[in-house]
Amino acid sequence: MTPRPLPATLLLVATLLLVGTACLPGIGGTGVALSSNPAMHQVPGQPQLTPEPAASTDPDLDRAQAAAQAFSTQLRGRLQAAMRDGGPTAAVAICNAEAPAIAEAVMGEHGLRLGRVALPGRNRHPVQAANAWQLTTLEAFQQAVDGGAPAGGQVAVMREGLPDGIALRMMRGIVTEPGCLACHGSEIATDIRQAILARYPDDGATGFAVGDLRGALWVEVPATTATTGDTP
Repeated sequence: MTPRPLPATLLLVATLLLVGTACLPGIGGTGVALSSNPAMHQVPGQPQLTPEPAASTDPDLDRAQAAAQAFSTQLRGRLQAAMRDGGPTAAVAICNAEAPAIAEAVMGEHGLRLGRVALPGRNRHPVQAANAWQLTTLEAFQQAVDGGAPAGGQVAVMREGLPDGIALRMMRGIVTEPGCLACHGSEIATDIRQAILARYPDDGATGFAVGDLRGALWVEVPATTATTGDTP
């Protein structure tokens, strides 16, 4: 698929710092650090992009980052505990049963929408197949990664040209970490594969290597406090 051009209002910045080694299906890292060098994040064929200032004075961006941090931290903690107590098969069950509940709680607390998406055919759950602006952004992330940029450093912030009622959109890349390979790598143990297929019969989220872009976490901040649920 040929990546579609991004709107000029899309800001690509980096670097997303990762902590821990446990796999977070649908999440990479727990914080966003913004680079001062826009040339590092130039997507081929796109106009020069300007990074965010190191110290944000944008309450909508702060809100989006806080929600992404909360979701990442909470799900990471649950998955680390599951891996420790029951191994990868337990982590699959936790991600399937508890990740949506964690997302709902975070959305309610922060008054916004968020979710996880992957390129079509590389998603674990059907609802996680990227479309519309999410797909455009993910394709740009993949293009940058194919050009040598780090998958975990892909971050996009959009403020202009958005639909009515939306103040800001943010997306950040999910990097494949070593701990992710048990459930997302090329060689999946039989019991883990069975656990995945029992919950995700149309799973396409395998075959990744360390450092690959596995998808993205997106956040959409409304112009009001109303939210509409965890759907792309």
